[in-house]
Amino acid sequence: MIMLLAVLNTLFLIASSGYGDNHGYPVPEKNDKLMFYIQRNHNANTIIYDAIFDEDGNLKKDEPIDVYWKRYEEENQRMELRIIEKWYAYGVKCSKVDGESNLFKVSLVADKSRVFWLKQLSPFKAMVITNINGKLCKLDHIYIYADESGFWPKVKYIELFGEDIQTSSKVYEKLEID
Repeated sequence: MIMLLAVLNTLFLIASSGYGDNHGYPVPEKNDKLMFYIQRNHNANTIIYDAIFDEDGNLKKDEPIDVYWKRYEEENQRMELRIIEKWYAYGVKCSKVDGESNLFKVSLVADKSRVFWLKQLSPFKAMVITNINGKLCKLDHIYIYADESGFWPKVKYIELFGEDIQTSSKVYEKLEID
């Protein structure tokens, strides 16, 4: 009976987790450059994280990720991040892993505690890997919910969506922020 309750509880959590639910927002077109994206409760505009490859299909060593806005609310135009957004919110810092020709350590400037890895799989193909709910996963997207009633937005929770590297099953984690 306890096992049945545990299974039902897990199924309920998965069903209610909203995996893949983009809160009614448009989903960026999937392609080999798109590593992941971030959406927020503020509006449908989305932050895109694309891989940058050289002419041979290798990740650029000095700047392997291009971060920019997809302004869905303004005719889907591309817009570069503002300086303050790069430094404090959505920017990334990438460093080549010594001895590994196709692996970078990636940190989001807003959350240096979580480790992300950018791994080249083949020419013109790469993925971002992180730990989601205790599993090593290919990151698909992040959703950030913030209270914007004050001077600065205050993040209430973050949702991570990915795919288990071993099983290809969908993985979800919700992180409540104090």
